[in-house]
Amino acid sequence: MSRFWGWMILGVSALGSSKPIPPTDEGVMLAAVSRDESMLVGGIGSGKWTGRGTVVVEPLARLTESGEWKSLPCGVDHLKGCAGFARDYLNKRHSYTVVSADGRNATVDSAPTTLDECYGFNGVGTYAGAPIAKSAIAASVADMFADSPPPKLLDRDEAVPIRKALAPLIPRKLDSIQHLRLFTLRLEGRDVIVVQRVFADFANLPGHESLKLIFAIGAMDQGGFHIIYWKQNTEDEDERILGTVRLRTGRDFLITTVSDPESQSFRVYGIRDGRLALVYSGGGSSC
Repeated sequence: MSRFWGWMILGVSALGSSKPIPPTDEGVMLAAVSRDESMLVGGIGSGKWTGRGTVVVEPLARLTESGEWKSLPCGVDHLKGCAGFARDYLNKRHSYTVVSADGRNATVDSAPTTLDECYGFNGVGTYAGAPIAKSAIAASVADMFADSPPPKLLDRDEAVPIRKALAPLIPRKLDSIQHLRLFTLRLEGRDVIVVQRVFADFANLPGHESLKLIFAIGAMDQGGFHIIYWKQNTEDEDERILGTVRLRTGRDFLITTVSDPESQSFRVYGIRDGRLALVYSGGGSSC
């Protein structure tokens, strides 16, 4: 594997700002889709699962063919557009096509929804055409997306060398290498490893109060784990993989959902100027 010394996480891009969307290039609407209800709400918990054929649906952002992410007109930091967004978009039925690996090409029909007291707008949807095991990303127009493999969850044997490489991070970064989920994926030809521990992974275990909520991205190099990104809030912020999408232009994006006791939002990671970058952060709700 090539060396990753030059890889450093960049700051939140202006691509995630709430500037007005030009009418000629507004992009397609992307929606988060999940059968785990806790993934798209504020608060931390193990959540309930929807029945087969039913999902929770939440618009998350617009994405242009060139790979530019654009905020929705309604958000917790720009509430003036919420009334219009509710009237013009949320109050109507919408049909999406799944463009991530889980449920690829499934049709998702989203029922009309309303803003709640925390300015959230997730609602109920149904899906057909392909099974959705857990969570997915769906688009209002699917033509500009290409197939891409999902993040691969490593089994116990596959994870052994990575867990050994993570051990030196204790106690400076990690509290323990236990109860971590390790995923591998490729972003525009670059191999990365996602290290994830969320509340649902240890909620029912004895002594779970001492475990931290971990989300990190890194790479193996000469037997060591080199950190590219490490989530700072490990106390009460749950960050989980929703899925990945690939544009026909070759751009790849990793999309996550982030929840804390009072809010829920999304983060998107991609490659900019040859480096991993947080290219979008926003959406969701907050009380």
